[in-house]
Amino acid sequence: MSIITDTKFLLQLSPRLDRFKKVRDYLWNFRCPHCGDSTKSKIKARGYVYRKKLDLYFKCHNCGMGQSVGNLINE
Repeated sequence: MSIITDTKFLLQLSPRLDRFKKVRDYLWNFRCPHCGDSTKSKIKARGYVYRKKLDLYFKCHNCGMGQSVGNLINE
């Protein structure tokens, strides 16, 4: 998908993502929907969506899951 389409769908999905926030242009942070981040701390949010060339990608710095935003949306 294009970066505009990915951004549009990510923002529509954002109310369902815990602790979702925009860090800066083309960088968002939220709790990982796959591993749920920390069970001890509800504050931690280690899932990121970032821009790489003309696409958006998801990466969790807790479980290591990485995929395109299109695949994240399809789950």
